[in-house]
Amino acid sequence: MISLEHTPEQCFAREEYQVEGKQWAEGMRKSAEKLGIIVHGAYVCTTEHVYYFILESDDFKSISAFLSPPMLTHHMGKISPIMTIEDAYQLPFIDR
Repeated sequence: MISLEHTPEQCFAREEYQVEGKQWAEGMRKSAEKLGIIVHGAYVCTTEHVYYFILESDDFKSISAFLSPPMLTHHMGKISPIMTIEDAYQLPFIDR
């Protein structure tokens, strides 16, 4: 689960950033596929200037590449590895 927050000054809705933001968004799914990432969800809250992604990958380097500029140059990010509750109860340190 990834959240990327930007300031209003760095917003892709601003005229000076619209082209690069739109290009990234249009190529997002193709980039994910090339990197072996499954996009379960890609959302934006325009009033809060926050993007949210639910991605699946076995490789953190791929996630980093997926979020390459302009995403990480315009945003403060939080990347949280998550799993289903069912999978969590299968972890080796959980008593069965």
